[in-house]
Amino acid sequence: MTTDTSTGPRGAGTGSDRPAGDPPSAPAAGASPGRAPAERVAKLQGHRFRMTLIGLGNAVLQSVMVFLFAWAGTTSWGVATAFAVTMLSTTAAFAVAVRTGWNLRLRDPALVVPQMASSFVIQLVYIVLAPRLWVLFLVAVLVTFTFAMVSFSPRQFSVASWAVAVGLAAAFVASRDRFGHPGTSSVDMFLIWAYFVLSIHQLTLIGSRFSSLRSQLSAKNDQLTAALARVHALATIDELTGVANRRSFMTALTEERARAERGDRPFGVAILDVDAFKQVNDVHGHGVGDAVLAELSRLAAATVRTADHFARYGGEEFALLLAAPTGGEDAVRVVERVRVAVESHDWEGVAPGLRVTLSAGVTCWRPGESAEALLARADRALYEAKATGRNRTVGVGTSTAPSSASDDGAVGEAVSTS
Repeated sequence: MTTDTSTGPRGAGTGSDRPAGDPPSAPAAGASPGRAPAERVAKLQGHRFRMTLIGLGNAVLQSVMVFLFAWAGTTSWGVATAFAVTMLSTTAAFAVAVRTGWNLRLRDPALVVPQMASSFVIQLVYIVLAPRLWVLFLVAVLVTFTFAMVSFSPRQFSVASWAVAVGLAAAFVASRDRFGHPGTSSVDMFLIWAYFVLSIHQLTLIGSRFSSLRSQLSAKNDQLTAALARVHALATIDELTGVANRRSFMTALTEERARAERGDRPFGVAILDVDAFKQVNDVHGHGVGDAVLAELSRLAAATVRTADHFARYGGEEFALLLAAPTGGEDAVRVVERVRVAVESHDWEGVAPGLRVTLSAGVTCWRPGESAEALLARADRALYEAKATGRNRTVGVGTSTAPSSASDDGAVGEAVSTS
């Protein structure tokens, strides 16, 4: 006996009705909305029909084995015939129900519970009617129960296990005075061997199914991991420049500030802006402007330290988080390296006659200061750099001496021009 795996566990919070491990069928390109569900139902029905045919094949094999035991004299021909008729008619009825689509009228179109219940009942009844073959029918019960592992929910397993326990107890009590075992002749031993080989084959099929489900689950997990990585990239990486975006920068700044509060480790922040960027767009076009931003990002990412966090802050404006421990002089020095790298770069490859410079404002965090206050001071330093001629780095509150409120207007020692 085999069972359809097209229904997930009941009560799992899903209306899914597909082969276990299979992904939902996506509509084909250009397919109408109504066509995709019809194709999905047809696919599921095909799967269910194949599974019921496997169940019918198992019923045929078990019936043949019981007939062979009748031929060996272990049970009567009448019992063997009744068993074959019962098993074959029941499994054939399930196959016909699926083939004709009658099962689609039911709440459980996969017919999992009816198939399991009918198989259990038949095996238990024939433990009573053919008690000398009780071991064979008991093995069939175990194999059937193992098939349920593919489809049953924990609650269904609990109910089924208690039902089987009660049913077996009733069957054992009803036939306790007639229990026996097949003979020890060569024929009997061969039949017992053949039956157990077939049972092991069925268990192998179950194991193969679980292996397939594990492989599918692993593939789904890999796809999910890749999808999450893409989502993370879309949420944290600037598409044009390939560096971190503003959201990523603010997250990193919040985390760095929290670490600094715990360990009193200084760090710095810089805001950098491309000089006369509107003129670049007006003279060379927006395509060249985009190329400038991308190339500048590449230069800066290659110039800053590994622990630093360089990001596009918005438009032609960039931000740099200078990871702790970074004092004022070190902060200005790192940003100045970026400015010099941009100024000295050969921009002819982007556009003939193109020259690009940037201005930067740098500051260092003060204990207890909010991220907003820190960024506001860096922005004031950038404004100072722009107001005093551009293409320079201005540090505000970057003195190694203890800072005070009056530091906000002070310009650090690194002011570069060209």
